[in-house]
Amino acid sequence: MVSASRSKATVLVVEDDALARELLVQLLQAGGFDVIAVTASDRALLILCQQGEEIDWLVSKVSLPGLVCGWILADEYHEHHPDRPALLLSSLDPADKPSANAVFIPPVAPMRVLEALQALKSPEPAQVLQFPITRAA
Repeated sequence: MVSASRSKATVLVVEDDALARELLVQLLQAGGFDVIAVTASDRALLILCQQGEEIDWLVSKVSLPGLVCGWILADEYHEHHPDRPALLLSSLDPADKPSANAVFIPPVAPMRVLEALQALKSPEPAQVLQFPITRAA
């Protein structure tokens, strides 16, 4: 996932709201990620086209100002990483837009972005805790 020349995974964050963007950047950096944060979707598309192999994860709003939306960014991201989902910030119910290529996260839950990325980058499968079975008396 991360090349030998880099020690941390790089996340491209595309968020036009300055406060939300800064919060995501701070959380992801504290979580051990390198972060490239941009406000403009056309700039994000250019970064993905030029540096797609160096971007390990994409976190983008679905609705962005301009001609490029989060879906277009996710498509370009998948040109370089077809086996990884993009994380899309959307207030839509994930059941309305099911996708194997995207993880939907509410834009008001930045901590869930960090949790999702940590789970996705972990090579070990999630562990299921076994609880003892008790019988009612």
